Amino acid sequence: MLDGHALHIITETTLRDPELLVGYVREHALDFIEVSPSLAVALADAGLVDGADCPLLALGVGGEAVPAAFWRTLGALRGTDCYNLYGPTETTVDALAARVADSDTPLVGVPTANTAAYVLDARLRPVPPGAPGELYLGGAGLARGYLRRPALSAERFVADPFGPPGARMYRTGDLVRWVDGRIDFLGRVDEQVKVRGFRIELGEVAAALAAHPGIAQAVVTADRDRLVAYVVAAGERTPTGAELRAHLADRLPDYMLPAVYVPLPSLPLTPHGKVDRAALPAPDPVSTGAGREPRTVLEKVLCAAFADTLGVDSVSPDDDFFALGGHSLLVVGLRGRISAELDRPVPVAALFAHPTPALLADHLAGTEGRTAP
Repeated sequence: MLDGHALHIITETTLRDPELLVGYVREHALDFIEVSPSLAVALADAGLVDGADCPLLALGVGGEAVPAAFWRTLGALRGTDCYNLYGPTETTVDALAARVADSDTPLVGVPTANTAAYVLDARLRPVPPGAPGELYLGGAGLARGYLRRPALSAERFVADPFGPPGARMYRTGDLVRWVDGRIDFLGRVDEQVKVRGFRIELGEVAAALAAHPGIAQAVVTADRDRLVAYVVAAGERTPTGAELRAHLADRLPDYMLPAVYVPLPSLPLTPHGKVDRAALPAPDPVSTGAGREPRTVLEKVLCAAFADTLGVDSVSPDDDFFALGGHSLLVVGLRGRISAELDRPVPVAALFAHPTPALLADHLAGTEGRTAP
């Protein structure tokens, strides 16, 4: 407004309906909006983006991580400057900014004017470039604290050892890293979960999923002792779980690979346009034993060993050990059971290379074997 622009007040009804909001943008010739990435994806699908064309002069996204596929979409727009804007309420309003066209991958950028950004370890020491750490923010935009909540204020607003005497910094709880002088968002510190004894950053897994060219958006949650991935396809076809697992296997250790992949037409959103994790559908129980019956004695033995190791009632010959929740620690136990049953050593590498009873049976026997009784 100080620069001579008009400010439009958007009703909640319009805000929650992407088609209505796109219609409003076009009807009133808006030149700039700032929304969450999830809402921006919905707006693009509703007609805000047509190939490389968009009616806006500038588009800002913030409040969530930007999916890699949508980052590429924004970077390809003609005549629209797109920015990723980061700023918690405690450092009103935008503390970091990244121009999308300046990077091929999603970043949250560099500090804005009069803002300081530090990436620190648990002892408030700066971490080296590329290493993950927690983001702390300082500068003129810092809030004084939380009203009538001194304990929480003392926990989140701490002394700034890098600034002038008396300076403070805000502990954001966001996990980030420096990449070529800019900050890359990795996820929330409080989104770190422990699965089978391993500490896992859910945001890191979701970012790796979203880097698949066939995935537009991805969210990862922890469900009991397994990871569940919710994915929205970038095109008409949704990549299969096996394809996504193979994609992730090249980027992440096996304990970080989701056991279940749930395709969705779109991610549920809160009234503020952010992903509504509470509204994500519960994953279907892992399907086991629903396929064909074993055709050989060896397949039957292996199916029983798989089921025993995984703690399920039954496994079919074509069920994938890892898709059913198996992991590297369980592979050792599975190898032991199979070796004992067959009275012969079975290399662990064979289980990784042949993860179904049928494939493993063919590998071990070299033939289809004898018919099961």
